[in-house]
Amino acid sequence: MKRTWHRLTATLLGAGLVVSMAGCTGGAQGNTGSTGEYSAPESDIKAELTVSNWGNPGDEDLYDEAIGRFNEKYPNVKVTHNFTQVTVWSDYINKILTSIAAGDAPDVINLATEGVEFALSKDLFLPLSNYVAQDEEVQSLIADIDPKLIEGFTKDGETYLMPNNWNTMVLYYNKEMFEAAGIERPSDDWTWDDFREISQKLSAGSGSAKTYGFAFQTYAFAYMPWLYSNGGSTASADLSEPTLDSPEVIESVQFLQDLVMKDGVAPDPSGSDANQLFQAGKVAMTAAPASVSAILSNDSPDLDYGILPMPHNTEKKTVYGAAGFAIYKQSQNQDLAWELIKELSSQETQMGIAEIGANNPTTKTAAMSEAFTGRNEDAPLLYDAIEYADPVAAPTFFTTLEPAFLRALQAVFAGGDPASELGKAQAEVEGVANG
Repeated sequence: MKRTWHRLTATLLGAGLVVSMAGCTGGAQGNTGSTGEYSAPESDIKAELTVSNWGNPGDEDLYDEAIGRFNEKYPNVKVTHNFTQVTVWSDYINKILTSIAAGDAPDVINLATEGVEFALSKDLFLPLSNYVAQDEEVQSLIADIDPKLIEGFTKDGETYLMPNNWNTMVLYYNKEMFEAAGIERPSDDWTWDDFREISQKLSAGSGSAKTYGFAFQTYAFAYMPWLYSNGGSTASADLSEPTLDSPEVIESVQFLQDLVMKDGVAPDPSGSDANQLFQAGKVAMTAAPASVSAILSNDSPDLDYGILPMPHNTEKKTVYGAAGFAIYKQSQNQDLAWELIKELSSQETQMGIAEIGANNPTTKTAAMSEAFTGRNEDAPLLYDAIEYADPVAAPTFFTTLEPAFLRALQAVFAGGDPASELGKAQAEVEGVANG
């Protein structure tokens, strides 16, 4: 994957924006904001910063270490690290909005793709483009990040978040079960038809003794590759309206229903745990992000598995979602917040993310490190998937869209007609999107 600063300059700065290239060394303190010549605050500055952060339990320690490195440079800056595990994006963003209304706004906000459009609609973020354009250290870091991860946090020529981790969907397969069935590793360009045929060969037995070819993860992100690889999505390209009842989505969901109800190659998602079944050798394949490779390394180190790109119908596509750090637009310590974001997104932090393994690090250096690739010989596919991945469709009405889509899928796997159930979900979301 080629990366050049010329390409990233176009992405980050947009047409017509010209700034001077000033180093981040000592100088005047204050908020340069999205314009002006930047100089990093002096190391003896006294201030307070608050971070609104989220992630897995192990991530908190990683970010605390990054804050510790920041405090080595700025020992008189008190950083309050508010860390939570996100279950519903609307709850997390509403918590931030409540703190802003109460006069206790965070200076730094960590948000994922699913919440970015909504946050931008609330005008929460300060553009980072001017900071990036004057910071050679960050330019070097960005040159090690696939441009798509930067572009995913860019709107109207301005970049609003620095990516700090991301995930995509790939397919995990049990090598022993494939070998026992006489099936060779599929091509990286395999199709839905290839997948269905292989799943049929891998399914055998009945009742509690049955083994299946495939098992579904039950979160919405896991279903997106099936839509994307058939030319469909849950929302329009400009994220202005839902598209749950499009012919491409209906066809995709019909294919998934057939895997369970017609072909019998996958168990009902509502009554199964795909990870447990895969670890137990009860299913030969499941689709999941990088977290499963970390789980298998810890819980099933002897399981011989491989990783494949997701199968496709009309085009090779998968989904990705990223997390990034932004500066609250009204922060009184924007320059210090930028210096903190640099540490929270740094190469050292990326190496820590690679070691934990629950997410993909943003940098190629960390993604190709032994810490990340040592779990499986196919691990490089986890990062390479960004080449054919599109961001998860996350419009401002995402918190209505996602549960409506999942309810429709539950009804479909219970025997409902895909066109009918998706039509109901479409009408429900349209009422919010157009309201």
